[in-house]
Amino acid sequence: MKLKICGLKTLNDIDFVNRANIDFAGFVFAPSKQQITVETAKTLKSALNPNIKAVGVFVDESYEFIKNLIDENIIDMVQFHGDVEYEMPCPTIRAFRMRTADDIKPTNCDFALFDSYREGTRGSTGGMFDWRLIDGYNAKPFFLAGGINITNLRQAMELNPYCIDISSGAEDENGDKSLDKILKIKDVLNYE
Repeated sequence: MKLKICGLKTLNDIDFVNRANIDFAGFVFAPSKQQITVETAKTLKSALNPNIKAVGVFVDESYEFIKNLIDENIIDMVQFHGDVEYEMPCPTIRAFRMRTADDIKPTNCDFALFDSYREGTRGSTGGMFDWRLIDGYNAKPFFLAGGINITNLRQAMELNPYCIDISSGAEDENGDKSLDKILKIKDVLNYE
């Protein structure tokens, strides 16, 4: 099972994910406490192990802005939150914020991503949703996000996602990424 650590902001974070040899690194370009600039993303990508795919996270961003990041080799994949999705020259992920099973809509993206819903936010919330809402989903390989951490990781794995997507669950009490937590998560994924 693959692992994505989202909300990377510093070269320390990149060092941690390189050492843990994860699969996907999330760079958030949407307004949030994890948002980074294009310049920061360029610096982080240059330090990222080339085997780790950089995923740009966007909420209703313009096609031109996203395409430029792909063309400059700053991101390898695109994750769409919000109302728009585009055909892109790289793999794409469509995020669904789950309240009911009806929140799952048709998508032309390569992957689905299921995350929790919170009023007034467009991206990740750090909270869990009722995983029974996606029980039996098999239209596309999917990323599972929303409040996953070491305590509920095995339960999340039972849903057989393509990838576990973790942000706050890989952070310490100060909100910084934790190498210890990332390595523990990776160990569970590797040995279960």
